[in-house]
Amino acid sequence: MKKEVNTACRFLFLMLRRTSQISEPRLEKFRSTMEELLCERYKTHWHPNNPLLGSGFRCIRINHSMDPIIVAAARLVGVSHAELKAFPEELTVWIDPNDVCFRIGENGSICDVNEDVLRDMTGRKERTPRNQERLNNIRKKESMLHSNRDIMPVQTCVQC
Repeated sequence: MKKEVNTACRFLFLMLRRTSQISEPRLEKFRSTMEELLCERYKTHWHPNNPLLGSGFRCIRINHSMDPIIVAAARLVGVSHAELKAFPEELTVWIDPNDVCFRIGENGSICDVNEDVLRDMTGRKERTPRNQERLNNIRKKESMLHSNRDIMPVQTCVQC
């Protein structure tokens, strides 16, 4: 369980690291606090012989509102709700025995989180005004696509 929880928390840490202004020490504290909270929460809902049992319970979900476990970890380390908006508006992370995967958007592809994905995410991009402008444009497009998803279904995936 600790391996999968660590993988998921590193994924969330790296996602915030790439898109937020949160300092490295605060990000690291957020990651370690998330690990502690998730391990405590999952210890009676971890079934290696039947990995799908409890999968919904072990799902971290952001759907225009923040998952309570993320909010709790953020509150414990002093990360504000505004700083958490660096996460996508819609993100699902499933943490199951021997498997961690994610989906961005309701209609996005489900992708595995593995060492290759985490290694690709570790490069920290400089936060220049140009990069921030690109990020804002991507968020606007994502918002437009999600608001029109009944009209124009879109499949999205981040490095499957």
